[in-house]
Amino acid sequence: MIASHPVYRALVHLYPSSFRGHYGDELVEHFADMVAERGARAAWTRTALDLLVTIPRYRLESIMNERHGATTLNITISLLVGGGIVSMLIGIYPGLVLVVAALAIAFAQRSTLARAIRTPNSDLRLRRLGIAGVLTLVFVVSYVTYSLLIGDHWTLRETLLTGVGTLAMAGAIVFLIAGLLTPRGPVNHPVTPIG
Repeated sequence: MIASHPVYRALVHLYPSSFRGHYGDELVEHFADMVAERGARAAWTRTALDLLVTIPRYRLESIMNERHGATTLNITISLLVGGGIVSMLIGIYPGLVLVVAALAIAFAQRSTLARAIRTPNSDLRLRRLGIAGVLTLVFVVSYVTYSLLIGDHWTLRETLLTGVGTLAMAGAIVFLIAGLLTPRGPVNHPVTPIG
């Protein structure tokens, strides 16, 4: 008879439900065997490391296998870029690492495999790139206005210009990355009749 090991059984619930449905009982059984053979301390040492590595991996796989995988990845990239920009604006310059990580993920996502699992949408791509262009224009206008109007005292005007400019800059970067990551749709060439 296998001991129930309620703590380990509870930790198995951190795996995605599909994985847990297939392998949950076997994992608990294997853990019980390991406790019986090697002792609780050795079993927990090996199992803790395994859980730390495999749970995030299987969670990420379940997210990426869902139909919203591309959206999840775009949100992750946007959060990394946003976090990097905000950290650099407040003077924490290692935030540049977050931006570099976001760019690395973005370039990796453009691989052939990533493009194969995403549905091309030219209209969405153009819309996102257009929004990025408009936000870039808003950023440039607010920055130029701020540069021309800045005085000796910080006022509400400078605060608003800085806030709008910062939000527009972050939004432009996010929409630019999202637009570049959106695959192009097939080019429809007009068909001319033969004859």
